[in-house]
Amino acid sequence: MTTIRIKSVSAPVGSCDADCAPVRANTWRTDFPLADPARVGIGYAVEPSPFVFTPTMFAIHDHHYTAPNVPDAARATITYEFSTAAQVKDFLIVQHTNGIVEIEGFAADTPAAVSSAGASIGVARSRLVGSATGGNMFVEGARDIFEFPAHPARLFFRILIRKTPLANGYASYRLYPRNADHDPFTVASVETLSTHAGLITLP
Repeated sequence: MTTIRIKSVSAPVGSCDADCAPVRANTWRTDFPLADPARVGIGYAVEPSPFVFTPTMFAIHDHHYTAPNVPDAARATITYEFSTAAQVKDFLIVQHTNGIVEIEGFAADTPAAVSSAGASIGVARSRLVGSATGGNMFVEGARDIFEFPAHPARLFFRILIRKTPLANGYASYRLYPRNADHDPFTVASVETLSTHAGLITLP
């Protein structure tokens, strides 16, 4: 089991235009441990606790596109910060009926660098449907895997949603980065952050 934890999850401010957790809480960056379980916002992507769990709550939901099936790249990103350098093997995405079929991964050691083209580790496609397009492509709540071709260990990881099956809208319930053992990374707690700082040792 990995001791690496997620320290924060962030998305561009205002990057969703329909009902979802960040819109409801007006929270586009979530740091862990949670300061306010009532305002999880974009942190809902990795389902941290403690908070009020709503299984039908979207983590992201948007309708801004630059071409059919291509979301606006300035909006369609989520960035994950880790406690120490992490190798992200793949993503587990819990799909909405009109979900996501392609994501590009970016890995770097600074927030600025993770936005650059040079940080790209490649494109990952839906294991369930590939890059297929059309309405109602997924069974609601389907658990889908997106595996990246490269897995460098870095402090920051960003996904860019490159393609959706519906021409003009998408949503997702959860977007979990996973390690080489295919386990989702969990969020930081006071104890795990202290461990990484060398202050205490946990069993």
